[in-house]
Parts: sequence; structure tokens; C-alpha cells
Amino acid sequence: MKEKILDMFQLQEELNRKINENWKEVRTYEDFARATWIECAELVDSLPWKWWKKQEADMENVQIEVVDIWHFIMSYILLRYKDAGEAVEGREIVYFLKGVNGDFTEIDVKGEYINHYLGEIDRNKKIIFLAERVAEGFLKQNIEEGVFFFGLLVRNSISLDNLYLLYIGKNILNHIRQEKGYNSGEYKKVINGKEDNQYLFELVRKVSSREELENKIREAFEKIHN
Repeated sequence: MKEKILDMFQLQEELNRKINENWKEVRTYEDFARATWIECAELVDSLPWKWWKKQEADMENVQIEVVDIWHFIMSYILLRYKDAGEAVEGREIVYFLKGVNGDFTEIDVKGEYINHYLGEIDRNKKIIFLAERVAEGFLKQNIEEGVFFFGLLVRNSISLDNLYLLYIGKNILNHIRQEKGYNSGEYKKVINGKEDNQYLFELVRKVSSREELENKIREAFEKIHN
């Protein structure tokens, strides 16, 4: 499990450097905290919370948003450490893994939040509650609490193994976006009425290992963009 987490942190560091070689000097904790809670809001909007209109749960998009949140959480944590190796040994990842494993021992988290989580039987409401706790943790700069609830969010929406595989796919897509002009506005995110994330999700479902992913994704997106 730790190997996969380290792999994701190393890839995130590489992507951040691709966007800006000096990213640690120009980005702040507030940047990544803001990006995290905004992505949490996008996740919530994928679920039927609007009582004034009919909605269906879009669990595929929930999983994509979980991966997007993870990008910013890792970036926040990386700001605190010298490198990815140090980051995955930090207190934040201890709390993250406790959430993933549903381990409530030796954690500094509000008891009423734990009780609410354990008492909620509706899956959609539980996921919304967890996303809101992640957002709250980062808004308060209480990162251990935020990453603990993110671990629970992963546990209840995607699983760590699937987070890893979808993160790897999204990381490859993010590199493709940068290569094809995402920052300059040249990149087209919507192709033939579908977002690139949707194409990605379909590709990830068809593979079972990291080794298969990059060639399939790059081959598919070359065809899509031509």
C-alpha cells in the first residue's frame, strides 16, 4: 500500500514541476487548500442533494473528483516536506491510512463527526458528509483531520487500489493536457460532447494494471484530438 502511495506522490511532484519548476516557491498552502474544497464542492454536486429538482447520483464523476481532490492534498503535503519519500512517512499519511482502513483509534478528530459517519446509512449522504469534512479540514488548516476524512471518502467511494489506477490515468492525462496547451488555452477538454475525464474513465475500466495504461491512454487521445 505504501509503495502505491509513494508512487503517486512522486508522480505528483513530477507533474507540479512540469507546470512550474519552482512550484514550491510560488504556491502556498492556501492555494492547495482552496483547490481542495472547491473540488469537494464539485464532488457534492455529482450527488442528489438538491431537494428542488430531480437528480441522479453520478458515481463515475464522484470517483474522478476524488482523484482530483487527491492531487491537491498531495501537493499540500509535499509543501511540508523535502521530498515524496519524507512526505509518505509523515503524520498526514498515518491519518489518511487510518481513514482508508476505517481505524478510529489514536486520532484527534471530533467524536460527533465519527458518530455521524457511523450512524449514516444512506450512501450518498455519507459521501457528501465526508466530502464536507475534507473541505472543512482544509479550510481550517487542520490537515490531519482533513486527510483522515479523505481516507474515509476513498474507502466509501472508490477504494485505494482503484484510486491508484485512476490517479495514474489522470496523471497521464494531465501530462497530455500540458503537452497540448492546457495552460495557453489551446487544449480542448470537451471532444464530441464528452469531457476528456469521461474518455479517461472508460479507458481505466478496461485495464487492470499500470503497465497497460499509458500506451492505451496516449493512443486513444491522439485519435480523439486528431
